[in-house]
Amino acid sequence: MPTIEPSFRLGLIGTGIVGDLHLRAARNLPQVTVGAVCDIRADAARSMAEEAGATAYTSHREMLARERLDGVIITSPHNLHAEMTVDAAGAGVHVLVEKPMATTVADCTAMIEACAAAGVTLAVGHVLRFSAHAHQAAALLASGELGPVHAINHRRTAHYERGSRPDWFFDPVVAGGGIVMNVGTHGLDRIQWLGAGEVESVHAHLWKRGGLDIETDAIGVVGLSSGVKASFLFTSAGLPFTDETVVICERGSLRWSATEGTFVSEGGTERQIAPGGDHPVAAFTEQLADFADACTTGRPPLVGGDYGRSVVAAVLAIYESAGHGRPETVGSALLRSTA
Repeated sequence: MPTIEPSFRLGLIGTGIVGDLHLRAARNLPQVTVGAVCDIRADAARSMAEEAGATAYTSHREMLARERLDGVIITSPHNLHAEMTVDAAGAGVHVLVEKPMATTVADCTAMIEACAAAGVTLAVGHVLRFSAHAHQAAALLASGELGPVHAINHRRTAHYERGSRPDWFFDPVVAGGGIVMNVGTHGLDRIQWLGAGEVESVHAHLWKRGGLDIETDAIGVVGLSSGVKASFLFTSAGLPFTDETVVICERGSLRWSATEGTFVSEGGTERQIAPGGDHPVAAFTEQLADFADACTTGRPPLVGGDYGRSVVAAVLAIYESAGHGRPETVGSALLRSTA
């Protein structure tokens, strides 16, 4: 974990479950202090601020104007990410914005440009990259033991019925989409990262269940710039929780399961190399340490704005492919989505 010098003063925007995980991560880093908490719900802002020993705000602009902050973490509804990031950059404050980075590629670009112009760091919260399982998988693939990667399969289940999460997640404008934009961005990140390339082409199908305005299920295939092919299933069907990625290589395969652990298969035999059950706070702590160190040293964060934008572009291409019922390249899908 990087050493953070000097003390890094942080503001939190958003007090939901993810905001709480960021607060718990900050407590694990002695050089990081949470000085301000913001939420449009005054009671929620006060509650978390009291817990953190910080000042509560209901306006992020007021917080940025009144507080001396080194960085902010943005965990607000997805369509507010761009506005809040640009405002923070204008105040000279570094930004760690939750995934998805934004709901449009244009907003992602505006965020990147604003932070670059202000000379502040922009990091995107693809937190699974910082888990112990992620480190294990990356090290194994980098070792060359299994040979080059040929294909990836990713499966993820999630509850997506009303009452399972805050109401704004079911608003296609505010959330930017359903299970693909919210949960699927974790899987697409994992596919791009382990496949060593960005999504270039997609062919996808979506379903809406329960009378919702956003998709609850998605299945499809993608082609990466590295030549690796991948398939995905994101579903809210009533299945046991599954978050599993299988990486098929020349001489064997890697299976990474959030619940069971990490496994290697060679010659028809599977052996476990790491147990299941990553603790989320540990990954959030690693992510925050990386962000604070990047801000204080000037190096790029592990997951920056350009990468975050590539994941959003892949999501939008999936939506375009499903809408037209045919394969799409990411570039042409984006042209259609902005026409």
